[in-house]
Amino acid sequence: MIAELSRRLFDRFALAGYEPMSTPVLEYTELHERKSGAAIVSKLYELAFDHQSDARLCLRPELTASVVRAYAAISDAPRVPWRVSTSGPVFRYETPTAGVLREFEQAGVELLGAAGAAADGEIIALADWSLAATGLKDAKIRIGHVGLIQEVFERSGLPRSARSTLIEMLADAAGSGDNVEALETGLNQLLIRLESGEGASDPAARSEGDSSPDASTSGTESAGASVPDAESEIDRLFRTLVPEVSGRRSATEVLDRMRRKWELARTLSGGVSNLRERIRELAAIKGSAHHALSLLKKRLGESASNSIAEIEGIVSATIAHGVDADRIELDLGFGRGIGFYSGMIFDVVAATTEGKVEVCGGGRYDGLARVLGSDRDASGVGFALGLERLAHVLNLQGQKREHNAIDRSATLVVAASAGMTIEAIRHARRLRDAGSRAIACHEPIGSVAAAVNRAREHRAGSLAYVSGPIDAAGSILEQKIENL
Repeated sequence: MIAELSRRLFDRFALAGYEPMSTPVLEYTELHERKSGAAIVSKLYELAFDHQSDARLCLRPELTASVVRAYAAISDAPRVPWRVSTSGPVFRYETPTAGVLREFEQAGVELLGAAGAAADGEIIALADWSLAATGLKDAKIRIGHVGLIQEVFERSGLPRSARSTLIEMLADAAGSGDNVEALETGLNQLLIRLESGEGASDPAARSEGDSSPDASTSGTESAGASVPDAESEIDRLFRTLVPEVSGRRSATEVLDRMRRKWELARTLSGGVSNLRERIRELAAIKGSAHHALSLLKKRLGESASNSIAEIEGIVSATIAHGVDADRIELDLGFGRGIGFYSGMIFDVVAATTEGKVEVCGGGRYDGLARVLGSDRDASGVGFALGLERLAHVLNLQGQKREHNAIDRSATLVVAASAGMTIEAIRHARRLRDAGSRAIACHEPIGSVAAAVNRAREHRAGSLAYVSGPIDAAGSILEQKIENL
């Protein structure tokens, strides 16, 4: 079944202009540590060697990074957009379950050197169209946008280092299967620390600009008239509790440091509190494309206008590529791969007797080529799917091709007697040379009725019963097999 699924997928990939390529099973560990995302890096199979070597190698956990490395390393720059399809075994340390294995066959495509909504729409539609060729039914397309999440962070007013720390928290949460709602816990913890004065000494709370702890006027303008009163309270409390100061810092220096920490904590606390509300709003925006876009414009139109325009373009392009609008869902709390992807993310989810199952995922990863040291066009978008999981989903949907499928193109070639075995093999070879699929039965079968039953066992669509020399008239009985 896996081979048949792969053939159907790659037939569709080829029709869309994607040429097959292969990548090594062994890859440099650093390649995946740098850009494959926390969820994948945590599952790497790294290899140990007896000989001394600085190079660390692993079994590839996915195919995209290897394709982009090849794109960056090819001596003659490929003409862009560069469309490639890939497949092969990948390895991740997982807890094996139905459709989830530690070694599995992955297939997918990458579109390099193409930016914009039209390219994103092409990839989403190609995933959907290719899966339809395998017989997948009742599939929905869920679209998110990590660029939108990042844009909300950038406009939060928080220092860059604080934003980076929070993005890492979100990447870890997404890597564990959570969405952006999981970030609220981290934001609440950070607010508690800031309000208690601890957060300002954290590296994540240091700014590169006007919020610097070294700026003597940090935050005083925004604090307004309440600051002098608060400073007086700090002075009085400090003088009462610490009448004499010993150590390298003077009392004035200690007081100044306390004031800066307190004021910076107040400033950051407001930014984090605002960000928490934006994240909460974002996680609540999901549903049909039309409905979700309407909510998105209403709630975040001013704080994320660039990403909203991009999402609208992606939805339009996906529909233009042939996907029914009623099968497209937006989920702006969908944060998978935020450490890897840069913009649109999507997955294809199918309904089964065991509930909804994700069968395919992908997105835009602009910048990956530059991370790998290339000065070529760094735009990139693609998708991948696990063939074993797809086969499991198809089985759940009642399409057990592995056991029940009839191969109408196959012919079982049977010898009527031991003396005719060589003639049967020659006939099978003649059928193959003519482009037909032929299976040679190695043991003679004495009657046509028994040969028909054997053909049914092999799920073959035709029988060739050889009772004499293949060049002699009447030596071969050819029969279609019905009622398999």
